[in-house]
Amino acid sequence: MKLTNKNTIKKHIIWVLLLCAAFLLQTTYGFMPHIGQVKFLPLLPLLGCICMFEKEKYACWYGLFTGLLMDVVSPSMVGYHALIMMLICTFIGWVSTNYLRNTLLTNLVMGGLLVFLSQSLYWLFFIEFKQIDGASGAYFGIYLPTILLNIILIIPFFFLVLAISKRFKKEENI
Repeated sequence: MKLTNKNTIKKHIIWVLLLCAAFLLQTTYGFMPHIGQVKFLPLLPLLGCICMFEKEKYACWYGLFTGLLMDVVSPSMVGYHALIMMLICTFIGWVSTNYLRNTLLTNLVMGGLLVFLSQSLYWLFFIEFKQIDGASGAYFGIYLPTILLNIILIIPFFFLVLAISKRFKKEENI
């Protein structure tokens, strides 16, 4: 089943709007609940689910867009998140297109990989390599619980993205 051009454009607009909404939820102070210093980051699980439903060329652009959104509010090096998200999302799109069936389990694995790599690499480059005191405590006390909490968020986002994706799958008349 192929999508018509009109449905493809509508689907991509909805993905971008969902990513923008998740970004606003994530960055609005006091809106997302915190458990100590452990944060909900809805942008990463949503991005992982969207990339599982798209080919690698689109997943690359969604990763770049999301990374640029994250770079806007990040105190770290400009362009870091854009590059990391683009590479990880391209890999996820390529693997899901060529080798994996799109199920809840594969979304949990690949979305978990996205969350784990993005959070762990950030900790490695901007905390551990700068030799900040208590870096390992920060990883096991803040970053690892954040990773686990956000992997759980993949479940509702999978069903949301699946419903939207099914809505726009229309058979093209030949």
